[in-house]
Amino acid sequence: MAEFRNLCMFCMSDMQGKDICPVCGHMKNEPQEKGALPYGTVLQNRYAVGRAVRSNGEGVTYIGIDHVLNIRIELREYYPASLAEREADGKKVRILGGSEFVYRENLTEFLRYSRELAHMRELSSIVQIYDIFEENNAAYTVSEWNDSITLRYFVQRSGGNIGWNAARQLFMPVLSSLSTLHAHSILHLGISPDTLLIMRDGKMSLGGFSIAAVRQMDTDFPPELVPGCAAVEQYIMGDTPSEATDVYGFAASLFYALTGSLPPEAPRRRMDARLMIPNAIMHSIPPYVVSALANALQVPPEKRTPTFERLREEIAAVPAVTAAIESSQKLEKAVPAAPPAAEKEQKKKKEVSGFVWVISSCLVMLVIFVAIAIVWMNRNGAQAPQAAPTSVSETVSQMGSQFSSGGASSALDQITVPNLVGQDYQKLASAESGASSGSDYQLLQADKPQFSDTYAEGKVISQDPKPGTKMSRGSNIVVVVSQGPALRTLPPIAGQSLNQAASAVTAVGLVPTKADAFSSTVPKGTVIGYKDVTAGSQMAYGSKVTILVSDGPESSG
Repeated sequence: MAEFRNLCMFCMSDMQGKDICPVCGHMKNEPQEKGALPYGTVLQNRYAVGRAVRSNGEGVTYIGIDHVLNIRIELREYYPASLAEREADGKKVRILGGSEFVYRENLTEFLRYSRELAHMRELSSIVQIYDIFEENNAAYTVSEWNDSITLRYFVQRSGGNIGWNAARQLFMPVLSSLSTLHAHSILHLGISPDTLLIMRDGKMSLGGFSIAAVRQMDTDFPPELVPGCAAVEQYIMGDTPSEATDVYGFAASLFYALTGSLPPEAPRRRMDARLMIPNAIMHSIPPYVVSALANALQVPPEKRTPTFERLREEIAAVPAVTAAIESSQKLEKAVPAAPPAAEKEQKKKKEVSGFVWVISSCLVMLVIFVAIAIVWMNRNGAQAPQAAPTSVSETVSQMGSQFSSGGASSALDQITVPNLVGQDYQKLASAESGASSGSDYQLLQADKPQFSDTYAEGKVISQDPKPGTKMSRGSNIVVVVSQGPALRTLPPIAGQSLNQAASAVTAVGLVPTKADAFSSTVPKGTVIGYKDVTAGSQMAYGSKVTILVSDGPESSG
């Protein structure tokens, strides 16, 4: 299709005969992601494939064009790279030997899950699938493309966190959609600041849907678990995710929006479940919202808020207001009817009250729209396009240059940057609620921790601004936190239960899998040890390790 060759593969805009896209700034001949369908591949004689925008263990998502409707599309391809590879033409999928059953089983699940989502057309806060088909020995879904930015990007560009009124307007419609999804037994299991998307109209939508096997440990796919958003049951073999699992991810994302930080990883929170909120931010969040978040972020699933309906009640219910309403209802029954003049006065007051409520709601929405418009203009301005920040540090640096041009701060507003390197990040975040530190600076954590053989996990590796320099009082200090060494030592697990062993392996940053083995000395159901490695051995962070569980003595018959 000749007209497709005139489009930018990255945003599907008209190249206008130029080598650099006038809309997104990408070069005309930038290569496609390795393993993805070639640019211009046409499916169903209708859908033309553009850039691969993201991928996970389940498959690849592309931007494309529907030449029948003449609209941009989001094309999702079931193509698990761990189970298959491309044929020589770069399009057809060949299943790897021995993976045929698993590949077909999960392809069937992909189609079933997608059809269930496609039936949820009345939900405006989730992806709207309008076509599902099989081709090239793979499967595909088609949705209309919507320009968006992630919640993570939006929060970072909005100063590091957003207020409760703005968050409520964004999150509550998504909460309602999730409640409906779970009423139809549809789970997401990957709710995070990266799958919650802010649209141009100022509303938030949930994307990134994948089959459940991608969001759990010990499956045939590489696990896609966002640290801080994945619930503990997603890390442990044999645990079944439920609605409470999605409640955790949703609450963690709301916590991030309000505070600028995600909770620690769920396995680590089994030892210390505290949620650190700086004092300055805590005062801006209604107490009933803090309580609701604490309930929804309980580590054990049986103690956690079980449903989105319950979460809605806890977030929306203001105890004092509810009590006042109940009291007024009782008084209305007891007090005699007011005379006509009083009735008119009451009606007038109600009308004014209603007007004030409408104006307040409009102002809140205006704040959201203005914030989003600023982010969009900064991201896609009329001047030369700028790449989105790759880290919190870069974002803060860019925003600092935008806001510091109004004049230098007075000497009274300047402080010497403290040295945070080597200190425990969680303790710093907790101490920030103190009066002195809370008034001097705001602590922000960089996007991703870094491996370090020098600093233990959870310790600060570096900071920006540097220690000893000057900065304005109340400014942000962005810290990079250590993820610990890249090599992890296998803990002793012989004689433990499977759950105990899996938890111990997960706690050191490795991924447990299970295998059964006969043993005449170890009771059935008890861990024998590791397969092919021993306790004390070192493995790369995130590596899979097989736990051998006794199946009892081998039957002589």
